[in-house]
Amino acid sequence: MLIAPKLEPSVERLELFSFPVDTFDRRTLLDFINSRLSLQKKTIIAHLNLHGLKCLLTYPRMAAFANRPETYVHIDGMPIVWLLKIKGAAVSRDNRLTYLDWAEELLSLAQVHKWSVAYIGSSTEVCSRAVRFFSDKYPGLNIRGWDGYFDMGDTNPGSKLSTTIDEVNGFQPDLLMVGMGMPRQEIFVHEYFDQLDFKVGFCCGAFFEYFVGGQALPPRWTGRFGVEWLYRLARNPARYAHRYLVEPFQLIGLLLRKRFSFRDRG
Repeated sequence: MLIAPKLEPSVERLELFSFPVDTFDRRTLLDFINSRLSLQKKTIIAHLNLHGLKCLLTYPRMAAFANRPETYVHIDGMPIVWLLKIKGAAVSRDNRLTYLDWAEELLSLAQVHKWSVAYIGSSTEVCSRAVRFFSDKYPGLNIRGWDGYFDMGDTNPGSKLSTTIDEVNGFQPDLLMVGMGMPRQEIFVHEYFDQLDFKVGFCCGAFFEYFVGGQALPPRWTGRFGVEWLYRLARNPARYAHRYLVEPFQLIGLLLRKRFSFRDRG
């Protein structure tokens, strides 16, 4: 069952270093997802933070994913808000959203409106535990999961990739959540967009892991003040040291290279 919106919510699209950014807040994002479900418009919801910006500049298929006409990109990181503000965009911390800010409400809506939810990602154990967790938390939620450990290039009949896609399509999910880390999850959705049968897809990273012990859940105030990265780094330095302490400097180099490359062409 779907809620029938009167009109599709308008989405303001901005540009950051030639990549699209859509200025949702929590309410408009959920309304937009509901609208796309109602209108049966196959859609991808992506997110952008500094790590994502580096991936966009590094992986051509990631950039192709972001620039698909079906893709909408919400802000996932205060540095993106600050960069857009420098450009003069009217954005605020309300436009900065992580899955921890809105995806649980989406699953609650899925429970109420009988939207089916498929998840691809994590290990077999984490995937199974997360499906049980959300099934218990939202009784009646139609959710199934598949782990994300397969060879993305092995499309032979009977391969784990082919079997996963066939089983997901047999389930016919309204919502498809892919949590395999960036940029693998984005490249997967981009490469197999036409083969996957879903209505609205999401690249959700470690979202499920926060609820079943794979990741420590950051206090929500840390995100609004731009220090969620510091909490993650303190809790898991081995996993996040490179991303938060090295990648920003690599990103500066990539942006400078991009700027001077455009200047040379001009």
